[in-house]
Amino acid sequence: MKFVLIINNDSDGVAQPALNLNKNLKKKGHKSKILTLHKTKKNSDIIRIKRSFISRLNLYLLNLIQKKPRVMFDFGLSTTKFEYLKKYIHDADVVIIFTFYKIISNEILENILKTKKIVYLRPCDSELISGGCHFHVEDFKKKFQFNCDNCPKFLIPFLKNIQKNILDKKELILKKYKHRIFVQNNYVKKIFNSSKNYKKLKTSTIYIGANKNRIKFFSKNYARTFLKINKQEKIILFGTFNLSSKVKGGHLLIDTMNILEKIIDKTNASKIRLITFGRKNNFNLNTKFIKWSHLGLIKDDKKLNLLLRASDVFVCPSLYCYGPHIVTEALLNNLKVVAFNSGVAQDNIIKGKNGFIVPCYNKKIFAKSIKKIILNKSSLLGNSQVNKVHKLCSSEYETNNILKFAEKDFNKNQNN
Repeated sequence: MKFVLIINNDSDGVAQPALNLNKNLKKKGHKSKILTLHKTKKNSDIIRIKRSFISRLNLYLLNLIQKKPRVMFDFGLSTTKFEYLKKYIHDADVVIIFTFYKIISNEILENILKTKKIVYLRPCDSELISGGCHFHVEDFKKKFQFNCDNCPKFLIPFLKNIQKNILDKKELILKKYKHRIFVQNNYVKKIFNSSKNYKKLKTSTIYIGANKNRIKFFSKNYARTFLKINKQEKIILFGTFNLSSKVKGGHLLIDTMNILEKIIDKTNASKIRLITFGRKNNFNLNTKFIKWSHLGLIKDDKKLNLLLRASDVFVCPSLYCYGPHIVTEALLNNLKVVAFNSGVAQDNIIKGKNGFIVPCYNKKIFAKSIKKIILNKSSLLGNSQVNKVHKLCSSEYETNNILKFAEKDFNKNQNN
């Protein structure tokens, strides 16, 4: 079969699931291409899609009149056109859409569905179930999940209902065309099942497969020697594309580290080091005893693998992320995780066994959970927890599950 995977870039966390799936589909003898707006990798499978100057200008002008210009708020306002995608869609048997951000508008979605190709939605963010919100923040969960009228993001009155119109149009499209939705964990499934457009549609949970190059075994001793990390220190690890993003919770982690320093004695505090990676931006830690090192963006899979193996605990203060995928990678590297109560952590963390799930925003419990892990001599997870995550979150398992649906739907189309 011929697959086309659609993402808006090939570099950040959202891109990883598509890159992994593309690789595995080809290993199994299928043809696969990735369509993206931003190409950074030298890979012939990745095709950069042309963008429309007029569409980009319109989006820029709309962003100027928002209260918060940096908010990801442009679902339905694509910067490309269907005619730029048409050739690749026509040549494919199966189309999998991972993200709508700046690439798939309602019009483009309907045009793709009109081709009667097999179309699967593999949502990595919230655009599919909102009128525009990229992340399901508090306002989204309380109100705008069901109705996007009187949008608070726009200042000018006559634009207040622009997102409501997008959401209503999307609802009509979903009622007209039947397609499958592959959500990445049960946390996401709950959100989709309760949303206005998706509560009556069936969703299938297929976990995101981990990159095999990031979960290889290395002893902690070897990993620390290779990375030149002090073997006497307790390493707390935090990594994300943008450390200062409110959604990723970096600001909450800073407060948590200050609380941790207060609830632990000075001797132990002086042996603790927070290691961060990603774009630092405004993230900054000023603790008296706990040390901090920042590594910047990590593009090398082996280095990330070694860093996960070298650490004592991975912390995930993200509030609204569907993953993040790094949590799965941490668990697969036998690393315990402390995370807020969202995303993939809900499905794969067993309290006290391989980490702790903390009520969102509760920085005191977050700090106490970190303390429990770093002062506990036991670092290895139980085999049952490791085996469960390895099965559900393996790239092989993900690919096989998607292929089961694709082969069934492909044969059905052939018979018709």
